[in-house]
Amino acid sequence: MKGVESVKNLLLVIAAFAIALPAVAKDWDTIVKEVDTMKSETGKSTSECTTMMLDEAAALNKEAEGFEFENKALEGKIMKVKKVQDWWKTIIAEDKKYLEGSPGGDHIVVEGECLWMIAGMHYGHPYYYEWPLIYNANRGLIKDPDLIYPGWELTIPGK
Repeated sequence: MKGVESVKNLLLVIAAFAIALPAVAKDWDTIVKEVDTMKSETGKSTSECTTMMLDEAAALNKEAEGFEFENKALEGKIMKVKKVQDWWKTIIAEDKKYLEGSPGGDHIVVEGECLWMIAGMHYGHPYYYEWPLIYNANRGLIKDPDLIYPGWELTIPGK
């Protein structure tokens, strides 16, 4: 019976080595010392100490899986942020010509437009607030800046 118990203990130690400890690259002597130390500290058998080590290794593996899941979720969020950054770079590139100044010109009002929208079209995406330039250049035509009508030809002053 003692020989069977020794084989069981040996198999449990080998299982601990094969499953739990290669991740930290310990050698056989270190594993045996760790089991012996655990036996002397806890007063438990080799089998019980090996089982405790395996349980601890399983818990650490489960925890590592959780971290892997979190990392994948964060990588997905990073990809979304990069897409938004790329989108903004595109917007800025399109508006670059307006950032250097608008040459001015004329604009025929289309239904649904307003002065801030026209300012955004002519002066660039972030310059909607420049609509007073258009209003002041067309005071003879525009009496109320909230009321412009389709078909009006507006002068767009340069910046």
